[in-house]
Amino acid sequence: MKANILISAFLLNLFSSISLVLAQGITTHDVIFQPNIPKPQKGVPYTDPKFGTRITRITDARTNGYPGEVPQYSKRQAWNSDESLMLIFTGSGEVLLYNGQTYEFIKTLDYLGGEDVFWHPTNPDIIYYSWYNTLRQYNNSTGEDVGLHTFNDYTFANTCGEGNLSDDGRYWAFAGVVYNDSTQISTFKDIVVYDIINDSIVSKMALPDSLSDFDWVSISPLGNYVVIDYASLDTGRYKGVEVYDRNLHFLWQKPLGFGHSDVGTDSKGNEILVLSFYDSVSNESYITKYNLSDGAETRLINHAWYEYDHISCRNTANKGWCLVSTYDGEGRLTDDSLTWTPFEDEIFEVNLDTAGLVRRLAHHHSRRFSPSTPNSDSSMYFAEPHATISRTGTRVLFASNWRQNIEQDSSVDAYIIDMRTVGVNDDYTPEPDIKLGCYPEPFSSELNINININKPEFVTLKVYNLLGNEIATIANDALQQGIHSYIYKAENLPSGIYILSLQAGSKIITHKIILIRD
Repeated sequence: MKANILISAFLLNLFSSISLVLAQGITTHDVIFQPNIPKPQKGVPYTDPKFGTRITRITDARTNGYPGEVPQYSKRQAWNSDESLMLIFTGSGEVLLYNGQTYEFIKTLDYLGGEDVFWHPTNPDIIYYSWYNTLRQYNNSTGEDVGLHTFNDYTFANTCGEGNLSDDGRYWAFAGVVYNDSTQISTFKDIVVYDIINDSIVSKMALPDSLSDFDWVSISPLGNYVVIDYASLDTGRYKGVEVYDRNLHFLWQKPLGFGHSDVGTDSKGNEILVLSFYDSVSNESYITKYNLSDGAETRLINHAWYEYDHISCRNTANKGWCLVSTYDGEGRLTDDSLTWTPFEDEIFEVNLDTAGLVRRLAHHHSRRFSPSTPNSDSSMYFAEPHATISRTGTRVLFASNWRQNIEQDSSVDAYIIDMRTVGVNDDYTPEPDIKLGCYPEPFSSELNINININKPEFVTLKVYNLLGNEIATIANDALQQGIHSYIYKAENLPSGIYILSLQAGSKIITHKIILIRD
């Protein structure tokens, strides 16, 4: 009887604490199952029932006759410099101009396209785009479209669709590609750093004739570094990920060439690469920060191996976080609430300075891979959410087919998460003065625990099994305001579900943790 009472008390506290967090935004690593809710009507905001964020569907691709209306890519900024305008792309390549505040369609930008399409970082009217081997400039106010520079040594000049300009709009690093008409083979010839303001080539590096793999190239946000992903997991030059200075002097290399990524700047001003990498030893995917100056790495968060993800560091005016959108890969064609994992099919932010610190925003309700679309050839690429964050970090654009008609590209539409307007929950509760977070989840031996309090408090942190038996006491401490970290080593503890209990004064916060031994 005592055990049953304890179990009931723990579950009550657990669900109470989850309800409390949902009202203000979720920072734990709990499992949050995606609910089955109707596909929203275009233009009608709804409140995410799990996260409390306000979301609006802004397109209707099927009615408009498009094969999907989606973000260009996670690594590309959808909004212009003052966020008054935004770009939406169709699955067949059309570029659509939308009002960046009301989300009303304005016009199709005819003849504008290619691998690289960038808003000017400071002029809200200007769009740069690469067309074959020419960098062009389009002025939305005047309609003027001019060529800035033609790189005659190449057939194509672009970043392969994933690079960006420097944050001041001055530097562009691109790959120069030559296409042979007789053999119908494209060859990557050079990496070039171009100064747009001075209309001059800063540096150029020849690529080896034997190069077989190449994914993308980008200048860093402050223009100090060039990052190249060669789409391989090998060590050695022209393999994996390489970083150079602006003059293309080699700095470092790591065998990381297949993970989705983005370049950004952390709150300390360090230029960084944020990349997702699958670890075959732990059978998990890790989102890791790499300092571009020296390659030093910091693992930020991990998630299930079968979840793919995209990274967005486009919040250039509000640094310190990156945006992540996960989606189930070919290894998980079906799912259910019993096997759902933390961060599955979610859009969330990861802090770039504090490992494990997250802000979870929404489920995207999209699916690319399923029993009827089990591989890349049969599935719709644009069903990946490709979530990208605005410059100010206040809004997110993502794509979703809402798990409906997933074999049809016209089922994919664009959605906006607006963090400036918090959804109203019936169970609203004021911001708690103490928060509990932990990672990784599940864990295999060591659990990292963060306690965030906004006033001095004496806390007790313990682990219980589901029968209510105390397993371990991690802390009995008087803590000052701030974030406090602990490591729990689950020595000689069998795999299973346990309860982490934090007591601070009269308050008790509980958190379910899962231990899975290797």
